Amino acid sequence: MKIMETTVTQDTENKIPWLLVIFSAVGYFVDLFDTFLLPALRVNSLKDLGVPDSESFAVYTMIMNSQLAGMVVGAFFLWGPVADTRGRKYILLWSIIVYSVANLLTAGVYDSFSYAIIRFFAGIGLGGELGAGVTLVTEAMPAKEQGKDRGIATMIIGFFGMFGVVTAAALAQTGLHWRIIYIIGGVMGIGILMLRAGIHDSRLFVQNKATNQTARQIDILRFLFSWPHVLKYIACILVGAPTFFVTGLLVPGAPEFAREFGMTELPKPTTALIYTYTSIAIGDILCGLLSKIILSRKYALLTFHFITGMGIASFLVLPPQTPVEFYLRCIIAGTGIGFWTNMVTNAAEQFGTNVRATVTITVPNLVRFLLFPISAAFIALKPELGIVSAAAVVGGTCSTLAIVMTLILRDGLRADLKYNEQI
Repeated sequence: MKIMETTVTQDTENKIPWLLVIFSAVGYFVDLFDTFLLPALRVNSLKDLGVPDSESFAVYTMIMNSQLAGMVVGAFFLWGPVADTRGRKYILLWSIIVYSVANLLTAGVYDSFSYAIIRFFAGIGLGGELGAGVTLVTEAMPAKEQGKDRGIATMIIGFFGMFGVVTAAALAQTGLHWRIIYIIGGVMGIGILMLRAGIHDSRLFVQNKATNQTARQIDILRFLFSWPHVLKYIACILVGAPTFFVTGLLVPGAPEFAREFGMTELPKPTTALIYTYTSIAIGDILCGLLSKIILSRKYALLTFHFITGMGIASFLVLPPQTPVEFYLRCIIAGTGIGFWTNMVTNAAEQFGTNVRATVTITVPNLVRFLLFPISAAFIALKPELGIVSAAAVVGGTCSTLAIVMTLILRDGLRADLKYNEQI
């Protein structure tokens, strides 16, 4: 174990801590695997629990909302403040314990109410994984050319993570019982926990704590009501607005949109999910490499926002007529959403060490939470405009907001992260 500790924490001026990157990447794989088990196993699990087909989608929405609410609660009131006061490593250990145990407990649920309660606690655990990993890795990068190294390291985390969704969807198609698949998710998490036993905190956090600059409890309300900070924080969230329009509305709504497009053969939501998230993984690599080549986080994000916009337009302006055409559009939109990890990295680069983990942990969870206003706006507009026009309005708004917010934020690639926010 001592050997592992030395290797994982090679947080020196000239070496990249690759084992820390790998452990974070594998952890994010398990995180997304567990996050998307619910939509992947929706039909089989709810049917087994006695939920009628006519109520299945409404019950699923209730359970999914419970999981999303848990993510936000965990990120805001637990993982973020603890990461900025006690240390980033605690989150990588304790968050995975929470969601692994919750996955094992999910295998024993007996009705939709217990399902929702357990997934709320799973959400609390899932809310800490990505942000804590990105914060720790970005701060562990060597000082020399650290901006480019940060992008490559988080690109690797995002690439492996996206295949967690693909694996969840693929397992759901194998015929394995849904309870067994939840157990697999819990066991994988415990396995990753054992690998992480030797990780230490980043040099920046340790130095800050040594000078008593992060030793106090972060005041979330004070931070959020500091207007210069909150405006920048909101911008970081809205940069990701198109993400869950595509992955939370267009792709899961594949059968409904296909019927509206006049398709006779309907695409499968799980297959659409596999194509979308495989493309996101590829897009993550391309976006990370582009930011390294052009030395700009901002212009790489803008490029991939444009690709995402093209993907959304290809769904709604030139509707697919076959499942293959539908999946091709999933590939275009998914490749564009490859900006996801770059977006989280850019958020980490916008704020000082004393609040960086809180920001980086909460931003991706609040981007996920945007599914609430996105779906509410879509539902409100659908009766008057129809499903396609309503989606066009909401999707166009999401893309526009993302581009404007990206332009507002500074380019974080060359930022020196060794500073604190005054709050």
